[in-house]
Amino acid sequence: MPRNAVIGVDIGTSSSKGVLVGLDGSLIRSAVREHRPARPGPGRFEMDASVWWREFTELARELTGPGDTTVLSVGVSGMGPCVLLTDEHDTPLRPAVLYGVDTRSVRQIERIEARLGAEEIIRRGGSALTTQAAGPKIAWIAEEEPELYARARRLYMPSSWLVRQLTGAYVLDHHSASQCTPLYDTHVSEWYAAWAAEVAPGIELPPLRWSGEAAGTVTAEA
Repeated sequence: MPRNAVIGVDIGTSSSKGVLVGLDGSLIRSAVREHRPARPGPGRFEMDASVWWREFTELARELTGPGDTTVLSVGVSGMGPCVLLTDEHDTPLRPAVLYGVDTRSVRQIERIEARLGAEEIIRRGGSALTTQAAGPKIAWIAEEEPELYARARRLYMPSSWLVRQLTGAYVLDHHSASQCTPLYDTHVSEWYAAWAAEVAPGIELPPLRWSGEAAGTVTAEA
């Protein structure tokens, strides 16, 4: 009789890792796919979102290959905060800009701090504006690639991209959102619309969920 289990997959900087775990917490099987970010210029680190979904499907097939388990749930996580912008049809417009290892947004950080106030950003968002933050990287794309940005409508990260492919849901977890400084208000645990409109105009920011909440049901297509 097949054993009930869950799958967990994490998209990391240098690899994607997957586990198949029994409901008692025991590890049944694990698998890894290695990859490398692209480095298109000094201080720039990017990754094509197709890598995330391809490696997820490869890991899932390997983990469940013997057919001795029934998968009841899938959990996903990933490096972040990353900035993957898509159009309204969820077609990626460019490779994702990675987290703090990518330092391209220094000028945007200075401009946003001057506009909004460094202390006010910390007070509302809970952290200083650094190259780790997603907000300035969105601003960089808007300023440096305006024709591309004009078509941008949605924001994804590795974990939320997998959720979209698996369930069709457009959501993001609160922890990842809190790293989108200065777009997230830690006092009310929600996007701060005024600053989002200024830093990421035209982007339909995703509804937020806590990490323990179910994002949706895996579709037949997935």
